[in-house]
Amino acid sequence: MNSVKVVICHKHRSFSSLPWISPLHFLTPKLDPPPKTLLEPRRKPKFISHETAINLIKHERDPQHALEIFNLVVEQKGFNHNHATYSTIIDKLARAKKFQAVDALLRQMMYETCKFHESLFLNLMKYFAKSSEFERVVEMFNKIQPIVREKPSLKAISTCLNLLVESKQVDLLRGFLLDLKKDHMLKPNTCIFNIFIKYHCKSGDLESAFAVVKEMKKFGRIDEAMALLEEMKETKCKADIVTVNVLLRGFCGEGRTEEALGMLNRLSSEGIYLNKASYRIVLNSLCQKGDLDKALELLGLTLSRGFLPHHATSNELLVGLCKAGMADDAVVALYGLAEMGFKPEQDCWALLVEFVCRERKLLLAFELLDELTANECEDFVPL
Repeated sequence: MNSVKVVICHKHRSFSSLPWISPLHFLTPKLDPPPKTLLEPRRKPKFISHETAINLIKHERDPQHALEIFNLVVEQKGFNHNHATYSTIIDKLARAKKFQAVDALLRQMMYETCKFHESLFLNLMKYFAKSSEFERVVEMFNKIQPIVREKPSLKAISTCLNLLVESKQVDLLRGFLLDLKKDHMLKPNTCIFNIFIKYHCKSGDLESAFAVVKEMKKFGRIDEAMALLEEMKETKCKADIVTVNVLLRGFCGEGRTEEALGMLNRLSSEGIYLNKASYRIVLNSLCQKGDLDKALELLGLTLSRGFLPHHATSNELLVGLCKAGMADDAVVALYGLAEMGFKPEQDCWALLVEFVCRERKLLLAFELLDELTANECEDFVPL
């Protein structure tokens, strides 16, 4: 038994001599979390708004890239194109004459639920007219109602008419007028009459087209434009200043200044407002023809109604009077103009004084110089 005890004691001494190791040392240590400032938040993808898309399309020079942008933004969840984005990309493509792409977008618009405005189509009409694709001008007008879902306005009608009239598209205009009449969209109004009158004053090629409007008579040129003016009175459409000035230009363009003068006198008494341009049109024509006596009469009428003629026209009239040996009339005209605030150009002043002195009318010359000094015409250089 003593031997057994010895062995046990020996074993105990051998274990007790080893260093003690804690079992915790064998566990995986936990690392402290990094500070919050070092954590980068996950970035959300940027949403492109309608405004941003419009700016991107506008600033993109390549129309094909602009179209790619237009198609790309719609892939965003919740994004739908509206009138503004469609108008921007269509304008970009039309400017570049990418009309096939424009047609594709117009077909796409048929299925959109957003509200469209006819201004988009008015813009397209002008682009097609510039490209001499006049049939497409009418086509764009016809697309208004299916896409905008409203009947074309008076502005749309007048825009289409104007473009066809300016380009002298007789057959297209005739068909367009017939369609308007059939759809009860062509109603007498000042705007429509102005367009017809303007065309009549420019050419006489549309006699049959005007017959469409309420089965009117066959018309020719300015005489028929006046007949159309009478038609306006019958339909209770009062002529406006645009109508009047177009007619005055028509008369003067044909050298019929007497009738233009008569029209100025008659319309004023009928209560139709005339503006500065009305008198300038006729006065310019008289000066160019050298009909100075009538020009003086019209000048008196213009000044009496409180209108100051155009600066260049007034100078031209004064110079013309001097060169025609009508220095006295030139001085009288000058005084009338000066009372309205007119100041002649330096060359005009010099010519006036020269001709007055040449005719030995020194008193008038001195009066002119006094008038010049009173008006403080800085451009005058004494002779």
